[in-house]
Amino acid sequence: MGQLDVLWEYQILDLEMDKCEEMRKKIPLRNRLLGLKKHLIDQQDQLVKCNDEAEKKSNALNRINHEYENIANAFKSDFQKIDSNQVKSLKQLDEMHKSALELKDKLARKEEELNDLLKDVQSLSDKLNEIRVQIIRAKKEYSSIKAQYDQEVKKIRKEYMALKAKRDELKDKIDVSLLERYNNLKNSRNTAVVTIENNCCGGCNMALAALVLEKLKQENSIIECENCGRILYVGAKTG
Repeated sequence: MGQLDVLWEYQILDLEMDKCEEMRKKIPLRNRLLGLKKHLIDQQDQLVKCNDEAEKKSNALNRINHEYENIANAFKSDFQKIDSNQVKSLKQLDEMHKSALELKDKLARKEEELNDLLKDVQSLSDKLNEIRVQIIRAKKEYSSIKAQYDQEVKKIRKEYMALKAKRDELKDKIDVSLLERYNNLKNSRNTAVVTIENNCCGGCNMALAALVLEKLKQENSIIECENCGRILYVGAKTG
């Protein structure tokens, strides 16, 4: 078996390995896993945003509670002054009355702010719980599908490694420079070695000159297609 015959067998195994890689990438479960992974990332991002928003709302709630308490204490203080007969004139009483009305109005507004904030906090809390449930559900589904996916990958990997072992056995039989030419062609043309089909290059379909065809039959040399540069192969010679 000549160098080209070995290289041809090497390419067959090489292309079969490529098919295994394509099979692995095209496993239907892979797209579901990628979709679930993206969903999990999105949900986790939402969780972070909601937590940040909830923290801001909580801080605002504490601030308004503090303001409410201050107003309520001021309101209470005025009433205590009246109850303890600290008010000495009608003018002072009138000023306290106006102050009480203002404080009452402020209290009403703060109560409204508090109620709105409490609704927002509750809404955020519900949303956070919903997101957490979705994340738990998605993680469970991801784990289940990942286990199935890993099994399929394992089978393909086993086939891939068997092909690689056979290919590597042939590798030592091929001249280093020829293998380098093969790899360069494969990277640029997908296939490096092609057969002759109806006196044409099996890679680009260009008609081959009679002299080239004659050389391929008579000489054990490496001949490339003048058009696409692929290595031409006529098959193992017998006899």
